[in-house]
Amino acid sequence: MALLLAGCGAGTGTQLPIACPSPGLLGEGADLTRYRPGAAQDLTGLDFDARLVSINGTCKAGRGERSIQVQMTAGFSVERGPASEGRSVDLPWFVAVLDRQTDTILSRQNFTDRVAFGRNETRSTVDSAPVSISLPVGASRQAGDYRILVSFQLTEQDLALNRRRGPR
Repeated sequence: MALLLAGCGAGTGTQLPIACPSPGLLGEGADLTRYRPGAAQDLTGLDFDARLVSINGTCKAGRGERSIQVQMTAGFSVERGPASEGRSVDLPWFVAVLDRQTDTILSRQNFTDRVAFGRNETRSTVDSAPVSISLPVGASRQAGDYRILVSFQLTEQDLALNRRRGPR
């Protein structure tokens, strides 16, 4: 699945597009499967199964061209399971900005998006609310020095399930 934050220029046709940091989904964190507490961890106990399926956004120069302003959304695909008791699901997820050279986390923002299902609806595909990130740039740091990763916030059990199941 191609993931891309498109660069876009601001102003006249003589300016070059603003470079964007490399975006991506954290592989082991792109799936979130939850079961009803106390239920069997099989289809009969499934509350919901969600996937991060896309990242979309744009970049533009910040004030005085000393920063890059990233505006992005995450796309989710969610399926309600037979054990689901409500018509909405809360999806905990985060956006992390990393230093490309060291993989050090420079910032992290946590979010929870609610996905509501209509009557007799078991599947939904939605985009998150827009997320804004400001990244400093200058002589010592450029857009290519950053990486942006998106993932669900997983418990240890969620992560263990994703590792057992493997990429989907």
